[in-house]
Amino acid sequence: MWDEVSEIANAVREKEQEIEELRTQMEEDFTERYTLAEYQAVAGYESYTSSEPRNFFDKVNDGINRAEMSIQIKLPDDVKEKERRAASIGEQFLWGALAQIDRNFRGAEPPLREQLAFYACLRGWVALRSLVYQLGEETIFDTLVWDILHTTWEQGKNGLLWAANKRKMSKAQIKAEYDIDITGKDAELIDWFDTERNSIIIGSDFAKAPKEHKVGHCPVGIFSVGSMPTMQTKDFASTLLYRGHPVWALSRNLYDPMNKLISRLLDRYERSVVGSIAHYSKDGKKALPGGGNPWLTYQEIKLSTDANESIEPLKLPDAPPETGALVSIMNKDIEQSTLPYPLAYGGTRQAMSGAALGILEQSTRSVYSPRTSVLEQAITWLCEEQLDQFNKQISTKTTMRGFTPDGKFFNIQVKPKEIDPGWYVVVSVQPKLPRDKQAEIFMALAATRPQGPGQLPLMSMQTAREEILRLRDPDAEQDKIYVEKGLSLEPILIANIAIALKEAGKPTEAEQILVLLKPPGAGAGAQPQLPPELVAAIVETLSMNPETAPLAQALMQAMGGPQGPVQGGPLRQEPPPVPAR
Repeated sequence: MWDEVSEIANAVREKEQEIEELRTQMEEDFTERYTLAEYQAVAGYESYTSSEPRNFFDKVNDGINRAEMSIQIKLPDDVKEKERRAASIGEQFLWGALAQIDRNFRGAEPPLREQLAFYACLRGWVALRSLVYQLGEETIFDTLVWDILHTTWEQGKNGLLWAANKRKMSKAQIKAEYDIDITGKDAELIDWFDTERNSIIIGSDFAKAPKEHKVGHCPVGIFSVGSMPTMQTKDFASTLLYRGHPVWALSRNLYDPMNKLISRLLDRYERSVVGSIAHYSKDGKKALPGGGNPWLTYQEIKLSTDANESIEPLKLPDAPPETGALVSIMNKDIEQSTLPYPLAYGGTRQAMSGAALGILEQSTRSVYSPRTSVLEQAITWLCEEQLDQFNKQISTKTTMRGFTPDGKFFNIQVKPKEIDPGWYVVVSVQPKLPRDKQAEIFMALAATRPQGPGQLPLMSMQTAREEILRLRDPDAEQDKIYVEKGLSLEPILIANIAIALKEAGKPTEAEQILVLLKPPGAGAGAQPQLPPELVAAIVETLSMNPETAPLAQALMQAMGGPQGPVQGGPLRQEPPPVPAR
């Protein structure tokens, strides 16, 4: 099936016809609301085009781009430390893969997240194609964001049966990429993926014959904004037209009436500036030079009268009394369909209470959440694809570089066997909304404080971090606390000071500082001694974080090294578990 050009082209064409209404709506949104096509008034009259659709789009798009994103590999609470460290490497692998994808886009397209946010706001749909493969010794993370306007697909029981993207390429592009000469100046290309093979069609021929991609499924993800599932009408017609929600889904039909109303008000203003006159005479024929539309340019209008001749300003018709009510109704509907103005646009300088901020947050979250949710779905799918394909398709270790969410650079080597394709990935994309953080901190402190002697707190610290403070990565925050607490321990402070003195070229002072770690009365050749449980706890805490791992090694060396004595026993490279307290 789908072995011939005609079979693939027919499948694509049939799906394009099924979603033609959706594609037309997307094109109208782009031309009339995103690019702000000028409102077409009657010839000779004023035309007003509101900038509100583009302002609203930019506001939402910017909010999604600045949202805080976290990626976590979730594990059961009772897993061993070895599995946690492996998951930590897996998270760095994912950040490194996303960083390489962004580098692939650099110079040609915006970063991955910005592309996804743009399409979520403009089209209401997001489409991704992702492949991981080996090119010589290099691992390639090949991901493209497809425009849903030119994407067709067939949904099966367990996922996509096939997906295709159509785009137009110039003669030079086709020659450079596929070494094919075409007769015209450009041609359409179809990039086709089914569950087993990939092929590329240019014009009416294969530029790439069907070839197995060995992914095991169609490596394309398609996601829609909103919670509407796949539905059919009473007559079993498709409802895809109503499924994906661009930012103008509720307001798109309000802008033309508003532009029309304001254009007519602008007409009245222009007429009042022109200031035509009425020229009364007995026969109505006497006139000063002039003629034509009295409202278009200044001129004289000839009118007959039985009274004496006079020249008077032409009285302007007043705007209907309903105009103000109409403007108010339209503004209210647009505001309810978009974001509350002026609060959501920073238009108030008044101090707001925590309750007011909470109301504002909820009113803006309803606009952001459907779009941040689709980003979470798309990036979760992408992360799972990277894990699965890297584990199955790559045979050599790969250097991964990138930045963690807190801005820390990492450079690690990852082997395919270190990646578990079954890891459960959780992606969170949280917009930065107005919040009363001080009140939230006090609330968290109150909730985690015991209510009285012998009583338990209302909430655990972990839950308070997640539900009240809404931290991006509560587990990472807890690890930071452990690290800070470990660094504040006296033996670590002493070892840290000794390292700093040694690096500053003062080895004698460093040795003198290390004496503080030795028990009283110990000889000059004695090694510093501490309880094994304390040493194990300190080393384990510091080893959990790559930044403090060197301190753990330094402490081990200060205590006599991996083979050195600690109260008569060796300090093992893998510290013993910390006893329960």
